[in-house]
Amino acid sequence: MGAGQSNEHGASSPEELSSVLAERFAAKCFTPLELTHFKDNFFSRALEQGGLRYWNEKVLSDFLGIPDGICTSSPKQPLDAGPVIFRMVSYLGAFPFQNTLAPSVLTFEAMVKVVVLLTERYGKALKRGDKDRIKLLFGSLADVGRKIPAESNKESTTEDSETLVGHSHAPGFSVDEPANDEYDEDEDDDLALAALESLDAIEVFKHDHRVDKTVYETRISIDTFRRLLMLLLVIAPLKPLESLKAYTTGLDARRMESVKKEADSIIAAFTPEESDGGISYKAFARTISLSLPYLFDPLTALFEHMLFSKNLNLSQRSYKGPATETEQEESENEENENKGPPSPPPASLTLPGSFESAILNPTLTSHLSFFLPSTSSDINILRSSVKLHPVFSTAAHGSSLTYFSHHVLTWQSATLLILQGSLADSASEEVITLGAYIPQPWKTSTSTSSLSSKTSDLLPCLFQLSPKHLFLPGNPSSSAKKPNTPTAYFSSNTGIAIGCQIPAPSRTHQTYPTPHGAGSLIIDSNIETAEFHAAPVGHDGVFLPAANASLEDPPTKLKLDLYTLEIWGIVPDPEASFSADPNLSPVEIQRAKWEFEAREAGRRRNINIKAGAGDSAAESARWLLETAGIIGDDARYVGGRG
Repeated sequence: MGAGQSNEHGASSPEELSSVLAERFAAKCFTPLELTHFKDNFFSRALEQGGLRYWNEKVLSDFLGIPDGICTSSPKQPLDAGPVIFRMVSYLGAFPFQNTLAPSVLTFEAMVKVVVLLTERYGKALKRGDKDRIKLLFGSLADVGRKIPAESNKESTTEDSETLVGHSHAPGFSVDEPANDEYDEDEDDDLALAALESLDAIEVFKHDHRVDKTVYETRISIDTFRRLLMLLLVIAPLKPLESLKAYTTGLDARRMESVKKEADSIIAAFTPEESDGGISYKAFARTISLSLPYLFDPLTALFEHMLFSKNLNLSQRSYKGPATETEQEESENEENENKGPPSPPPASLTLPGSFESAILNPTLTSHLSFFLPSTSSDINILRSSVKLHPVFSTAAHGSSLTYFSHHVLTWQSATLLILQGSLADSASEEVITLGAYIPQPWKTSTSTSSLSSKTSDLLPCLFQLSPKHLFLPGNPSSSAKKPNTPTAYFSSNTGIAIGCQIPAPSRTHQTYPTPHGAGSLIIDSNIETAEFHAAPVGHDGVFLPAANASLEDPPTKLKLDLYTLEIWGIVPDPEASFSADPNLSPVEIQRAKWEFEAREAGRRRNINIKAGAGDSAAESARWLLETAGIIGDDARYVGGRG
């Protein structure tokens, strides 16, 4: 097809082809019912100018429920993400012609493409649309490099578009000078190319879109990214039909300060260069894909709201077409007056148990959801039915490895270890938060039992949450399959070790676990100190180097004075049953195991193994207990033998 030819639909300009793509998305990516709800939501709120129906920033923010920062009770740290979301949507609405048409007026066609892209439904319409959205999302957040459409290509409605869009970009964003960052000349934007191929327009526009160099020459300002991150941290648990107000209402100054601090820890993972003005594409793509794969998941649930109309769901009145602005305000006022009791608080990730967490809070669990999978590697822990059950806490159970053994080694599912402390021998009191995800149950080296849960198929990970996000993924070809390099190791003499090399036992002196590979965590036998090791190299251990690590970076070694250590059990589905008795939930089964262990511990204390006339019987009894891994210093670990 020549450059001046039109495609099979008779469309030749970017505007015409963009409209054809929107029609295809609407037909293939939504059910008829979803499309009906979508149309009602859009047209009942749309503004009109020159015959063009569109949404501006206020309409978009009001519909989604995004606070504007004025209503929050924390004026120093407002949750002011509305302008950022609008800027993203205006860019995505021009897909796949961002170079030519962005920023786009938010017409119905533009909003169709926005929802399809943010909810990842494009696979239903694009055969090769399996490329992730990282490049698109970066472009939507970048502060410079957008091209204004040429005057000669504009029609009257597009001139109106400039007026409508121009005032909607909020002032005050940090605008950065472009920097010539490294990029791959051969990199394709597969998602855009798939869209162009579907329009039979690949030869016309392939050259312009094959490598969009402006993406590589721009940066995301820290101010822009912080605003978005603060919103994502607040709404991370959002379900598609939940009201955003359940999460954004009542954000006091203390909570907002916590949210900002967590956002800054995440920003640090992108190694932003203040001198160059922010986050480069290279750092953004690498960190998102390898370290924060679920960061943008909350936007999926947020924009699913477009596919559910309260008017069609709650009202029996027939649809009478779009409401005027006055009618819309009256409808909203009536809805507020008759809304009834407030929405129930969001469901907690943690289950009730023997203690309440001294570490986990809503902001921290949101951070965990940005990289921690559930029982499936393609869904984060907050979007699933997974819950965390209290297993062990130094605040509740003390610093005894005996209690640790009793509670942790009997938990028959994956676990989450998380701890907080401060640097030892340092005047700084900055809190450092570390953790590890252990997909297999802890067990003794002599045990042959295994868990038939999907969690055992997932890789472990080691991470730091604050003051800088650091994620060390599990090594698929790890030497952890060898007995001397387990994922997690427990000994009553040496303590707890994650990702370490375990030396052979010695008759003459005590041996201790040593750091191995790219990352490890060692906790002493008194659970008072911890050592965290992370290196930019090392592919022969349990964990791989962090995604944002550079070969020039020095190895990290942190020695902490521990405040709190907690172990949480992963419950894939609290209502499901993994036993022959369908009436028992996993939590009930676990509690029965703990009660049995307590009874057995009492019985073992009555065994007479004193020396004297019964030496032979005593030795036999001790041998039986050691063989069962009940007493002695037998290694207890995950990921090794048995």
